[in-house]
Amino acid sequence: MLSIAIIEQIKKKSGLDFSNAKDFEVLSASFPTKDRLGVNTLKRLMGYAKSPIAPRKTTLDALAHYLDSPSWEALTGIQPVESDWVEKAFFADEIQEGATVEASWLPNRHIALLCIGENKFRVTESLNGKLQPNDEVVIQSFRLQYPLQVLQVVRNGDIMRDAAGNELGYIAGRQNGLTELFIKEAS
Repeated sequence: MLSIAIIEQIKKKSGLDFSNAKDFEVLSASFPTKDRLGVNTLKRLMGYAKSPIAPRKTTLDALAHYLDSPSWEALTGIQPVESDWVEKAFFADEIQEGATVEASWLPNRHIALLCIGENKFRVTESLNGKLQPNDEVVIQSFRLQYPLQVLQVVRNGDIMRDAAGNELGYIAGRQNGLTELFIKEAS
């Protein structure tokens, strides 16, 4: 799935909010013929449909072209890596309900999250972080050596908001990413 920042760029350029299936058809039709991405591909990229397969470079480059960038690498600043190693990453919607995700990051931060389903987790332990036990959070993925992006925080039944009423998220390991990442399956 694409990052929220990339999805927001797509929404801004297309003028679509992707609140219905027709929006994906309109987006697909707006790509030049040589870079055309199918409706289902766009849904998978934007997290509206599941996919166990990572997108191909040509797909990501087509998306970058749509966003007026010469390549995916130029758009994101991420350089491709040629390696036989597989990174440690988990998609939240593939984590079994009742499983616990544990993550650590610098300096001396640790969190344990109980999966309660649908990309939602309950904080069961929090060491030196801003999240508190019993907070409920929405997370889409966990990736070792990358920051953990919490999309929504619910504390004592209320969605956390700033003074202007905007929903607050949270980023753990902003500078160095997660240093440890484990999943303990439900008993």
